Amino acid sequence: MRISLLVAALAALVSTASAQPASDPADVAPPAPPPPIAPEPVLEPEHVSTPQPAPSSEPITVDQIVIASTARIDLNFFGDVSLLQLSHQEPGFSIGPLGFQVAAHLAEGLVGRTEFAMEFEDGETVVDVERAYLEYRTAHWMFAAGRTHAELGYWNNAFHHGRWLQLTIDRPHVLRFEDDGGMLPVHQVGVTAVYGPMRGDAGLEIGLGLGNGHGRALDAIQTGGDNNRAKSVLLRLGAVGIGHPALRFGINVGLDSIAPEPATVRPLAPDTSIFELITGVYLALRSDRVLVFSETYNVLHRAMGTSWQVTDGFFLAGYRIGKFIPFGQIEARRGDGAADPFYNPAAAVNSATPPPVDYIEGIAGLHFDLNTWSAFKLELSGRRQDGANDYRAELNWSFGR
Repeated sequence: MRISLLVAALAALVSTASAQPASDPADVAPPAPPPPIAPEPVLEPEHVSTPQPAPSSEPITVDQIVIASTARIDLNFFGDVSLLQLSHQEPGFSIGPLGFQVAAHLAEGLVGRTEFAMEFEDGETVVDVERAYLEYRTAHWMFAAGRTHAELGYWNNAFHHGRWLQLTIDRPHVLRFEDDGGMLPVHQVGVTAVYGPMRGDAGLEIGLGLGNGHGRALDAIQTGGDNNRAKSVLLRLGAVGIGHPALRFGINVGLDSIAPEPATVRPLAPDTSIFELITGVYLALRSDRVLVFSETYNVLHRAMGTSWQVTDGFFLAGYRIGKFIPFGQIEARRGDGAADPFYNPAAAVNSATPPPVDYIEGIAGLHFDLNTWSAFKLELSGRRQDGANDYRAELNWSFGR
């Protein structure tokens, strides 16, 4: 009975379906597509301008080199080793300072930069933080705050603690670092502002530095504060690309009031401040063939009604022939450095800087670019100081990357 009812119902359903007209496929609307799924929002990374190496037409400086780079961090590494023969010494090998330069790109034009050097002294390794500062650049302006290389001439901010890029093995004596026999405050702890033409253009530039003054001795750089309310001021006026695209020249003026120190620190001028005036001129030409560097500085100290002056200058010239650059340098110093109270602190101060005594020195050398990032330098030099003659022969292999 149930089966017969089910069959009858099924027959009625089939009869009803066959009675309806077949629908045209064109009249059948396609199924609506599923609603689109909104994509996940993607945050665009902050645009950071990555510095590029200088074009071949523009001579580069250490700060412009970018070798190893991510989007935010640049790392450069410099080192050298020498075989040298000095007067009255046996020939031997010497390892130069290992320099590390790190730059963190924080935003468009904003960079945090540091440079530290590892130096080998009598079997010990000494690590010195040489520069540590924030820098902001626009097309015409540069602002820096921290420990920098002072706005002195050209060489001081073109070549830093890595020795590979510079033409000679060592810096000229007048621009040596404070703990390496120098006579100038080549480091500054403070703020610096520089205005100049856009890169590749010719024009005038001006740099102004304001920072902590001298400490107890030349190599006592004050990084944690100042022992004097008066601040050191350093002004540089220069020309860029006038007369030749690779020509730089200008003048320097620096002022400082050195704080008084007791006789146990400054026996030649105890308990009195020392007025300091630094003046200088500089010229640098780095063309494809001809290389010329010349800078001269005069340091005047005045205290207790007495003045002391020291003048030091150098002239360095080279000519490129393929990968070879023969060069020559002459440098001389004259003045009152042996009697200057600031340059002659008490022995208890343990200053690493000797007094700037008179001398004259000549260097003949040959620079050979082994490849893009490495060079050989051969130098023969003669020096006359305190009535004695000293000689040096040195073969140096340096690199930077």
